[in-house]
Parts: sequence; structure tokens; C-alpha cells
Amino acid sequence: MPRPPDRTIQTLTREFLQQSVIAGARRVIAHRDHLDRINVFPVPDRDTGTNLALTMSAIVDGLRQPLPSLAAVSSSIASSALIGAQGNSGVIFAQFFQGLREGISDSVQVSARRFAEALRRASTRAREALAQPREGTILTVISDVADHLSRQAERIPDFRVLLDEGLRVARASLAETTNKLASLKQAGVVDAGALGFVHFLEGIRDFFHCGPEEADGGASFSDDEPSAPLPSSGPQRLDFRYCVEAVVRGEKIPRSDVIDRLSTLGDSVVVAGTDTEIHAHVHTNVPAYVLDLLAKYGDVQNPKVEDMLAAIVDQPSTEARSGIALVTDSACDLPIEILTQRRIHVVPVRLAFGDEVLLDRVDITPETFYDRLRTSPVFPKTSQPRPIDFLTLYRHLAQTHEGVVSVHLSAEVSGTLQSAQTAARQITEETGIPIEIVDCRSASAAEGLVTWAASKAIEAGCTLAETAEIARTVAEETHVYVYAPTVDYFVRGGRLSPIKGRFAKLLRLCPILSVEDGRIVPAGKAFGPRAAQRRILREVLRHAQRMDRPAFVISHSAARDLADAYRTELLLKGGDASVWVTDTAPAIGSHAGPGAAAIAVVAARLVDRLIDDTRQGR
Repeated sequence: MPRPPDRTIQTLTREFLQQSVIAGARRVIAHRDHLDRINVFPVPDRDTGTNLALTMSAIVDGLRQPLPSLAAVSSSIASSALIGAQGNSGVIFAQFFQGLREGISDSVQVSARRFAEALRRASTRAREALAQPREGTILTVISDVADHLSRQAERIPDFRVLLDEGLRVARASLAETTNKLASLKQAGVVDAGALGFVHFLEGIRDFFHCGPEEADGGASFSDDEPSAPLPSSGPQRLDFRYCVEAVVRGEKIPRSDVIDRLSTLGDSVVVAGTDTEIHAHVHTNVPAYVLDLLAKYGDVQNPKVEDMLAAIVDQPSTEARSGIALVTDSACDLPIEILTQRRIHVVPVRLAFGDEVLLDRVDITPETFYDRLRTSPVFPKTSQPRPIDFLTLYRHLAQTHEGVVSVHLSAEVSGTLQSAQTAARQITEETGIPIEIVDCRSASAAEGLVTWAASKAIEAGCTLAETAEIARTVAEETHVYVYAPTVDYFVRGGRLSPIKGRFAKLLRLCPILSVEDGRIVPAGKAFGPRAAQRRILREVLRHAQRMDRPAFVISHSAARDLADAYRTELLLKGGDASVWVTDTAPAIGSHAGPGAAAIAVVAARLVDRLIDDTRQGR
């Protein structure tokens, strides 16, 4: 292992790059526990140190093999980091190394000036990896170091002096992170990812001054770190429950497009890599949708789904509570983009194919569900969320909000509402935080409209009781009609006897369903699919014509063409209408089968008037 000479170091060679990065990586690994303890951003799940240590370990493993050139070393660092990256900061580091590789891989050895230019490129690439870059994080420290060294490289040709200067700037920038993010200031800590980058620079700096023995995770030039856990930052809102990561290999992968599309499914989006290999990271409530989306770009490898709610330890704090949280179940049919944008929490329904139990939208998407429904010899069963599912979510929300509104499908068709009520009573007794349970008196697309109305009331500043009352009123004014192309799935699910099923098929009868008083009831029948499709469109338009600015939700079970045709007709004939299209939840669509569709409608003007009247009547 080479030892840096005592004289000035004006060029970075293959050996120096390889061994200095190993030294930097080992320094990060040595501070793993402290980095975990101070991790409060973007969520306080205490794993930044672990994630960075795993990322750095992958880099070290990749550098153990003989590498013939500086290009080979930089490529090994970048590819090992990309494949082994863990967590938000790990993926940012991976993209940093991609940019560094781009800046130096065409050289046999690198001058201080060229290295500083490569750092600028690495900083730019790291920032490009995020959908929403935040200042006061690792990105800020990287940028400050890169910008400063690019300005100073001309007058500092010596790598030792350059690294001393860079580390000085990094530490100053790190200290400022505490004041740039509210969660860091509240906890009285610096950003954990940024501190990880400083430790990485410390290890490299020590290698160039002292050699590998002293640099390998030894004495730190940063301030002493306490061994005891730091004070908690208190409860922090978790809008998106799951951390999802995966490596994707494909051809001509448009990273910016991946970032944009993942941003509709959650936040903390980071996508590192090249046009043939990426590492994606996102916080989301719908992991199955994320993995399905990534599969469209290539072969998905090493997928990881982590429930962050299980890793967060909340501490009661009256000062930290504000606002109203909104919860629904996965029988609620609203476009995922709306659920994401409006920060609506979803408790998943359970789906069972024999002994295989899957969580709706967490383990499986509706699209995949309907593909299996067509071919599976075992008819799937659905089961309501358990009280513990609600307890876990409500308990967290009670630490961060002043109240919770929870909208669920009709008590006449499912025990979901009862599970929610049981959990709500317990959490209110424990915490004193009120939880309003709203029976939407329907399901599917109609439940979606009631939930949407509740989200608008919360957005407008309505109180907990006012929001719940508005949701209940909207539930009474929402109409829904369902078309099913066949009775086969009603028979398979036990909702229709085989004899009646054969009779209906013989007559080519297609059921048309609606909801009255919370119960699913027949709303007519038609001979043949086209007649049935036209019938529910007429029924929905009949209601819409009496409404000011109708809002429609069309939900479909693998019937996108039909849903798009409905959307076209509703926009043409529905007046000044809003029309959303989404998948039908498997809990509902399993009975109607693939090819079915539902349309729900409510007056958007009614929702606005209820909100306005409520606020003016205070």
C-alpha cells in the first residue's frame, strides 16, 4: 500500500485515488453509530450511519481487486457505490462518485486543478439526482467544498493543502446546516449525511498527510462526538411510510423522467446512475406502484421496501402537534397522484391468493392483481384491515397532529369501519387526540370523492368536527354506478349462485349496480356489455345535469379503454366538469372482475359551498 511522500503531491495517481477513497470510506464506517444517533432528516429513523456504512463497505469491497488504471479505479468506485448504495445519503454519494468518474476517468493522473473541476461536476451530478434538492444537507456541503476548491485550485497545486482547505470549508458548511433546516435546529444537531461527507474528507485528508495506518478510521479531526444518544428531536411527521430502493438495468434510461414520475408517488426522490443503470430511492405509501414503474425502464434488481414507521420512536410533545391528518383505506379509489399530493394516509386491505397474503398497493398493484385474477385457479379473498393496522398509524399521527379524520367504506359492506372505530377509541384514550371516523356510505370511486372533499376542507382550514361533517354531507350527495361485463366473478366469489349465474350468461345479462343507504344494490340490468355501459353513463349524466361543476371519478379494473371513453363523454356532456381516472381497488374489483368500471359523481360546487358556509358561520 503506497505511503504519500513527504514532498508536495501535485498529481493524483491510480494508487493514491484507490487508497485515499478506502481511507475515507473506513472513516465513515468508523462513525456509523454516531451518524445513526443524530439522524433526524428527512425522517428520524436513525439509519443514516448504517446506510452510509453499507454504501462505503460496497466501495471498499470493489477496490480490493487489482485495478490497472485510474479510469478503472474511478469506475469501480462509481459502480460499487451505485449497486451498494443504501438510503437517501447513500444514493447521493453514489451520484457524486458518478460525476467524479466523469471528470477524471480519461486521465492517467490528475492535477489539483483537474480534480477540483471534477468535484464541481460531481457536485452538479449529485444535485441533479434529487427531485427537490434541500439546502442544509449533504448537497450544501458538497457544493460549498466544490465551489471553493474550484476557485482556489490555480493557487494551490498541492493536494495536501487543497484537502486541508476543502476540509476547513466542509466543517464550516456543516456547522451551518443546523440553522438551515428546522428539524436539525430543533434537535440541536448537524445533518447526518453532511457529517458523513465530512468524515469521508477527513479520512482522505489523513491518508495524504499520514499514510494508510493513521487514516483507517483513526483519530478524527472533527469535534469530539458524545457516546450517549443525543436528545430526541421529538415526533416528526411521516407523510410517506415506506422507503423503497432498487437498482434498474436497462437501455437509454431517462433519469430525469424517472425522477419526475417517482415524484408523483412520494417524496425524498433520489435517482443516481447512468443511462444503462440507475439506483432509485423514494419515500412512498405505494411501494408496489414504485416497483412496477421502475420495471418499465428495465430489469429491477435488489428491491428493498422498509416500513419507516416501525423505525421511528415518537415522543409525546404538545408543541409538535398541528393540523389535521386524513386517513382512508385502500378500497378508496382516487388517483395515486391525488393521494400523494394531498398527503392522504392509506390503510391497506389484505388480499389472499390461497396462503399468500398481500397488502393492497404495498405488495401488489391493481394491474398485477387483475392479471392474476384472470389466470389464478384460486379465487382471491379480501379481508379488512385489522385494528392493529389502524392503531399503528393513528398512534403516530396522534403525536404529530391535533386530530385525525378517517374516511372508510360503508359499514354495510365491510367491517373496516368497525376496526377503525375500535382503534380510534383506544388512541384517543391514550393520547387525548380526537379521531373522527366517517362512514362514506359507499365504496370505490364514491369513497374517493368523499375523501377528496375532506382533504379540501382540511386544506381550507376547517376544524376536525367541521371536516367530518362536510365529509358526511358529501357522502349523502354522492352517486355511483358500477358496470360488470360478466357475472362469472360474482359466482366465483360466492355473491351469486351458479344456477343464477348460468341463467344470466345465457341471457347475456350484465349487472348494473349502485349504492343505497350504504348497501350495494342492483340498479338495473342490460342485455350485452354495450347496453350496460351506455346505461350507467346515462344514469351518471342524469345526476350530473342537476349539479354545478360536477366532479367525477372513473375507476376501472383493467379496462383503461372503456374508462378513457367514459372520460371523453363526461368531459363533452358533463358541463364544467372535473374527471379523474384510476384503477379500481382489488377489494371491490375482485367481485366485478376484469373489464368492469364504476363512475361516481358529486357537485364540486356543493363541496366549495359547504366549506365556505362552514367558515363564514363560525
